[in-house]
This record gives sequence, structure tokens and C-alpha cells, in this order.
Amino acid sequence: MHRVIHKDKPKSEAFRSLVNDFFKANPDIGVATIYIIKDKPKRSTVQNKLYWSWVSIIGNELGYSKEETHLLLADKFLGKIEFTTKQGKQISQIKSTRDLKMGEFTDYLMDIDMFIGDYGINLPYGDDYQIAIGGVHGRKVSQS
Repeated sequence: MHRVIHKDKPKSEAFRSLVNDFFKANPDIGVATIYIIKDKPKRSTVQNKLYWSWVSIIGNELGYSKEETHLLLADKFLGKIEFTTKQGKQISQIKSTRDLKMGEFTDYLMDIDMFIGDYGINLPYGDDYQIAIGGVHGRKVSQS
């Protein structure tokens, strides 16, 4: 569980909510630890779970492995890092999803969702979708 806090915004409700949510989800736990990291958090576990389920579905529909599908999507939406070494060798690497922040990963998921609709592939839009997409933007996402 996590919450993003801002220096110039009230924090007490964010902490209260985080603690209450944790103990509701873990009623047998008596002690918990809170830690704070700088910057916005990287993609969430829910986003990652949703992403890999989508990758599996898309790969099965298009005839690619999960890894191939992952690379195809990353190449299409995240682009590449390209440069020439001092020895003159061309290097081209697809950008990784690993370092995407939650908002960036949400945008990536939404790009995939819109793109894959053109192929007539139906992706699941359950609770994971609501949390992965809606939770980041703080709004309920309508399911179609």
C-alpha cells in the first residue's frame, strides 16, 4: 500500500487512510512500519499484474510469446534509446517499463488499451483495472 504525499498539501489524512487501509486488510497484524521515499512511486504491483495479464492475452491473440509481446508494446509506445559508441558502434535499446512511475505506467496501459482495440482483442477491466488506472488519477473509470 502506498500514498503519494506533497510538501505543500495536507498529509494527515493520507497517513490516516494508509494506516486504516493496512490494518483493515491485515486484521491479524499488530505492528506495521511506514517509510517515505522521495519522488513519485514506480509502477504499482496491481499495475504490473494487470500489464502482464494483458501481455499474455495480446500475445496469445497475435501469436507472440509474452516476452515478444512485451517488447513489441514497449517499442511502439516507449521508444528506444539510441546512440553511437566512441568506437562507432550503433546501440539501440528499447526503453524499459521497469523504471516508469505510476502515472507514466498508467499512460502506457491506456495507450495499449486504445491500440489493442483496433485488433478486436477484449482485455479484462475488473478491479485491477480500476485500481491500476483509476487509482492513479483518483477517479472511477467507467467500464465499457
